[in-house]
Amino acid sequence: MIQRIQTVYFLIAALLVATTLFGTDLFSFTQGEFVHSTAYKLFRGAVVEGKKVDFWMLSLIQIVFALMIIFSFKMRHRQIFLGWILLLLNVLSSFWIVLGANVHSAECTNCAELATGLSFGIAFYLHAAAFIFVFLGIRGVRKDKKTIDSLNRLR
Repeated sequence: MIQRIQTVYFLIAALLVATTLFGTDLFSFTQGEFVHSTAYKLFRGAVVEGKKVDFWMLSLIQIVFALMIIFSFKMRHRQIFLGWILLLLNVLSSFWIVLGANVHSAECTNCAELATGLSFGIAFYLHAAAFIFVFLGIRGVRKDKKTIDSLNRLR
């Protein structure tokens, strides 16, 4: 199981996605005061605004999918199918970060100034890197499947 390179790719992708569970910033901007968001809450200045951000659930689902892919190493069809679902979830989570940043920066209606300095946090870039590792893992599973199918033809 661990000797296969795609297992390492999926494990790296799971670890990259898991960093969002440790309170890394999703995005930040300035709108009178510094605003930033983690996977759990939206902060304005040093005070928790009280808005829940349930991004951690999507990260946890991605980690579970990556572990399911790793532990279903004998069923390559399932690995490929779950890998594509994980890839889709990864793209959706990156889109959710971008959409959340734009919505929260335009949300304040009584603010005198517009949001400036919108920047994405480390979690966005780690999800982008996880996308690459998931794709490499799918490619590795397909390569293994092709090799095993060619060996079956020789018998």
